Amino acid sequence: MVRGGCRVKEYGDFINEEDRMMIATLREYVKAEIVPCRQQLDDDAERIHVHRVLDGLAALGMHKRGLPEQMGGIRTSAVSLVVGYEEVSRGDCGIAMTLSVPPWVFGPAMRSHNERVLIDLCPPYCGDSFVEACQAMTEPEGGCNIESAEYRGKAIHTRARLEGDHWVISGAKQFPSGASVADVYLVTCTTDPDLAENGIALIYVPADTPGISFSKPEDKMGMRFTDVNASIYLDDVRVPREYRASMEPGRDLQSFRNFLAWGRLSSAAFAVGAAQGALDIALEFTGKRYYGGKQVRQHTLQASMLADMMIGVESARYYYLTVASMFDNRKAYGPPYSDEQIARASGAKVYACDTAVKVCNMAMELTGSYGYMRDYHIEKYLRDSKIVQLWEGGAQLGRIDVARARYPMVPYV
Repeated sequence: MVRGGCRVKEYGDFINEEDRMMIATLREYVKAEIVPCRQQLDDDAERIHVHRVLDGLAALGMHKRGLPEQMGGIRTSAVSLVVGYEEVSRGDCGIAMTLSVPPWVFGPAMRSHNERVLIDLCPPYCGDSFVEACQAMTEPEGGCNIESAEYRGKAIHTRARLEGDHWVISGAKQFPSGASVADVYLVTCTTDPDLAENGIALIYVPADTPGISFSKPEDKMGMRFTDVNASIYLDDVRVPREYRASMEPGRDLQSFRNFLAWGRLSSAAFAVGAAQGALDIALEFTGKRYYGGKQVRQHTLQASMLADMMIGVESARYYYLTVASMFDNRKAYGPPYSDEQIARASGAKVYACDTAVKVCNMAMELTGSYGYMRDYHIEKYLRDSKIVQLWEGGAQLGRIDVARARYPMVPYV
């Protein structure tokens, strides 16, 4: 790949020359450092390969993108951020997911200009190596209900009460990425369930805070060790009052809804990266295998399947790129936390994930039993893309959020 980026054409005019150079560098890294060890990443219980890969991305400066400039971070556009995630996802979705969490976590403090949080907790994330973070939303009681834009905070059970100069947090979170391995946790709480959305509080909790504990990591189908999930238990955890993202009324609500929008937009990029990876394998395989005197991909049946895969990947890519460009143009389209932008990001995620699962299935059909074997990695793309489809409320909740932005629905009671 030429570093100048002249061969990077998939993203059209959505990206600039700086993005093309970043993409070209990432492709070299993914090809050299992630693709050869995909099986090891899937079996890496000690996470030795995981940390090596993440630190390699940090050496390229990828871990600083989206973090505050005053702390050493790199300001970037929504488009640039998510195309980087797609490129990493071509190698491994879980690595891309873990890479994406720190800017997600520190976004509320940045929006609220919370200098205490940024000074106390953010500097290690802009250092020379990768540091993991955790954004804890989902709860055992209602599952993905907390992530529904319609619930307006009414499904949050984790409580935060103010005692003097400290917040005291009690409750539990389930499945968050980075649980038990992160250094900083951003916990979604309620100060009073009767206040509904006005009671939402986003509070930062350092990992060494007394009262926080974890279950053993979940034994998952995909992203087994690249994205660690566990339950979090908060037993009267005390943190400084200033560790709430914002004390300004309504600001934590906006940041919470930002989570939904940015999480779904990023997920669309993860899914497209996995789909592109599976498509690339299928194209290479069907170009090297022959029957009836010609390449497999020269036969009408297989060519038609490949064409459908290409159409799906490209349309899903331009869907999420269009939404990302709208995120970058808030004057015209509004903030990411608006119902309309959440709907757009949800639609991009739903479509990209449906496409990824379909493309991985078709890639496996085109490669036959080889595609079912771990050596060909298609089965890994399929397993990894399925969890992307399920998280942040899944395809069904995503569709509901698309609908509710366009016509009134009966509110949650």
